[in-house]
Amino acid sequence: MTATVAGSQAALKVLYPSGELPKSINDMFVLHKRLKKETDFVGELAYVPLQNANPQGSSADFATAQANIVQGNYLRSALTRVTHHGVARVTGEAAEAAVKSEGALVDLWDNETRGIATTEMASLATYLYGTGDATLGQILSGQATTTVTLATSTNMNYFELGMTLRVVSALGASPVVRVEASRAVVTGIDRRNRTLTFALPLTTHATGTIAGDWLVRSGDQSTAASTVITGLSAYVAGGTTPGTLFGLNRNADPVRLAGQAIDYTGWAAEDAVVDASAQCGFQGIGYPSVLAINNIDFANMKKSLASKIIYDRANTKKAEHSFSGVTIEGEAGPIELVADPFCPRNKAFLLKMDAFSLFSLKAAPHLNKFDGMDFMRRPDADAYEVRFVFYGNVKCKNPGPHVQLQNVGL
Repeated sequence: MTATVAGSQAALKVLYPSGELPKSINDMFVLHKRLKKETDFVGELAYVPLQNANPQGSSADFATAQANIVQGNYLRSALTRVTHHGVARVTGEAAEAAVKSEGALVDLWDNETRGIATTEMASLATYLYGTGDATLGQILSGQATTTVTLATSTNMNYFELGMTLRVVSALGASPVVRVEASRAVVTGIDRRNRTLTFALPLTTHATGTIAGDWLVRSGDQSTAASTVITGLSAYVAGGTTPGTLFGLNRNADPVRLAGQAIDYTGWAAEDAVVDASAQCGFQGIGYPSVLAINNIDFANMKKSLASKIIYDRANTKKAEHSFSGVTIEGEAGPIELVADPFCPRNKAFLLKMDAFSLFSLKAAPHLNKFDGMDFMRRPDADAYEVRFVFYGNVKCKNPGPHVQLQNVGL
């Protein structure tokens, strides 16, 4: 029979019966898929308890042990939610035209809903590795022209055709947001040469843009507070003064409260992983078992490892090259290497996965149908809309046993 809007609504109910995304979409996003999901983030905020020291009433002398009594050190962070929206729209004309072929309207809704759901998942997958400032790439040159070249470390996977961008002056929570004179919509991408093309020079779209500025998705720019999830780069900040995160000052015990960030410039990548695991083991606060790494850096590591493998030629009659999976022996057993295209280039994260979760109000993200409507008719336009939404943040209950490996393979 001919497809109708009602038939398309029925299709949405099949694809998203409880508002959650189909498994096929989730499978595309490696770290997001592996993270534990908690979907009961109710209330204004959530307190996350941490313990970074045990009781200290200890001594060879009993009376001194009593005098030395200090209880364990218990802390908490106050995790807040952020909101992110994905909206897809089909015009009334497109809907009318689609019903001329059987099933076309259903396909149109299917493509649009899957597409915007995938866009929202890609945003989450990107920001899982970030600090919460939403920056995607740094401008290297060409800002006064229609084609902008980005820095060599930029992950071009973060950008898409039709994406609207804003320009900010720096990393962090309070950059200068360049004045938006007109919408900077990406009209062309050369991913291998790291260029983005716009209809007008970027300095025309965003007044005052200079080399060294950063690009963010329009609406995600940070102005004093993060508008996107706070990711691994914030939780595993390392350093001697990692500062305050969600109300928790981490400077008193930076390793246990903010992990470690180690520069591995000049190291073989596999040796860097072994060393990072040893650094965690030395601290004695947990043993990570997963390394999230960008696909290109993972491939380079596999090529480096290939020369160190001993092949058992006696038990095979055919030659084999390379390998499908990689594990590296760590302090407490094998470390699984997971290639994720959303992980930043030349950076990797050694993680104890049970320390992290994606803490949200309902699924992350989910079809916004609180009122029971799978899609809505626009009151101000001849169009229909479907909406996806995310309410939540990344939660970490034990920041210590993790390492941010910087400059991997450089």
